[in-house]
Amino acid sequence: MALHIVPFEDRFVDRAAALLAAAHATAPAVDLADPGVARAQLDGWDTAGPAVAALRGGVLVGFMAATLARGPGDPLGRIRLPHHAAVPDDLRSTYRHLYQALSRDLAGIGCFEHTVVVAAHRDTIACLVELGFGIDQIKGFRPLTPPRRSAPRVRMRQARPDDLAEIVRLTVELQRFHAAAPILRPAPPDLHPLKDDLHAAIADERRLVLVAEAEGRPVGVMVADPDSRHLKAATIGIAVVTAAVRAEGVGTALLSGVVDWAAGRGFSACGAEWTSANLVGDAFWRGHGFAPARYTLTRRIDPRVA
Repeated sequence: MALHIVPFEDRFVDRAAALLAAAHATAPAVDLADPGVARAQLDGWDTAGPAVAALRGGVLVGFMAATLARGPGDPLGRIRLPHHAAVPDDLRSTYRHLYQALSRDLAGIGCFEHTVVVAAHRDTIACLVELGFGIDQIKGFRPLTPPRRSAPRVRMRQARPDDLAEIVRLTVELQRFHAAAPILRPAPPDLHPLKDDLHAAIADERRLVLVAEAEGRPVGVMVADPDSRHLKAATIGIAVVTAAVRAEGVGTALLSGVVDWAAGRGFSACGAEWTSANLVGDAFWRGHGFAPARYTLTRRIDPRVA
């Protein structure tokens, strides 16, 4: 029976929610495995971008939608975790046809960078790689068992407002590291959003900004928050150790402090997200037991196609 790709309509929401929940049923820590949550995500979605549906015999067998975000130049097309799913049977063909229609719409409005967030589903990831996407970010989780090593000469403490300048210095060092090979990611031109978020995090009792201090100066920092999608996890955002003390156990000591904080607040897991091409970060997180659970894949298109 032929597959038909049409614009997404409200009448597809019930079936789309069922597909979304089924796609995440094997990952119970993800709230999308709950049919009610999946339905709420689709009821309240505001993609501000194109959305398409795949029909076979008049029945919805897949959908894909993009949110438009403003990048440094052209808009970015983001296909978020709740904004795509398909029946397992013939998933490859369904995703290929959905993205054919969606990418045509995105390119037509000048959007040449596309990202898609997926759970650790090998078939879906393989399908997207065949469509020209590559793995960019990895989200992993580990249980709240404390790491065994520590850095005895480094003191761990929660950040104070007067640490802000030093923490920004550390994050700028991290951005410079990300600009080197093989990551080759330019730093954002404006530091104000970073400073504002760090200032808010230090003042927020629900968040942790943990500083590693040596000789009276911060040499590392980790920022942790309740995870937005894994119901019982705290997730690490910013994580940096200055190069001068790297490989001395400072990162492990910071992670141990985050684990203690998360356990004290009733969480059962700890998450972190890292750049796949970051050889140091990838080795650290995987070496400390973080198992990949979610991937962000990216595709950049030559704008000359327009």
